[in-house]
Amino acid sequence: MSASEQFKTFFLNYTDQLKACQCSCGKNDFSLLDSFMLMPRQAFYIFDWRTNTIPYQRGISELLGYQAHEFTTSTLGDYVHPDDADRYMHLVRISNEWARTTRPEPFESGAMLDYRVRHKNGHYLKVIRESTIYEYCRNHAPRSSMNMLTNLTGIKHENSVNLTITNIKTGEVYLENRDAFPSGFMLSEREREILHRLKQGMNSATIGHELFISRHTVDTHRRNMLAKTGCRNVMEMVQLASRMGIV
Repeated sequence: MSASEQFKTFFLNYTDQLKACQCSCGKNDFSLLDSFMLMPRQAFYIFDWRTNTIPYQRGISELLGYQAHEFTTSTLGDYVHPDDADRYMHLVRISNEWARTTRPEPFESGAMLDYRVRHKNGHYLKVIRESTIYEYCRNHAPRSSMNMLTNLTGIKHENSVNLTITNIKTGEVYLENRDAFPSGFMLSEREREILHRLKQGMNSATIGHELFISRHTVDTHRRNMLAKTGCRNVMEMVQLASRMGIV
């Protein structure tokens, strides 16, 4: 299945889940958005996950060349650069699953995702998409998102695809998943197993018993991971690894 097909299937599945809520939570009033200021390199749109539609968009034709009927939930995945598509879909899934699990208030958190998108004339633009929850259902399940696209072409040249989710007011980083991790995060499979258990609050003796290795071996792995990551203690290492989507 292509990344584009994965994108469509992923959101259609969530659409089915939201329909089960049986609430009439949609505002469908976007008049306030008409006065939202856009810079020349920007555009934005609303993605309604319950109806699997884009009911509102501004600046898309100026930024990407597409008319409203060409810029839809069915075509979003098609416009992503082929070399970015798989990782783009992976990070879209991570950010949406995070939102569904944590259920933040509208405009409380923001997800920033950079990737390359195809202009209608065929060339690719490097963009950053900043997304936040716009509406949620009665049970606080995210219903729709507001997405701002900013053209970074000529400013950011590398072809990495990265995700960061932060608290909009405080700047606290909730999750970070970068295309090229620091060398310290090249952890072995055993180190990841231990890190997962450290996150669960297990001590070295319990981890050793569960993995059939000695406590001394677990402690050695812990020291090596601290040295690799540059963290001062296990708590700091677990928090950083959690933000980066490693555990």
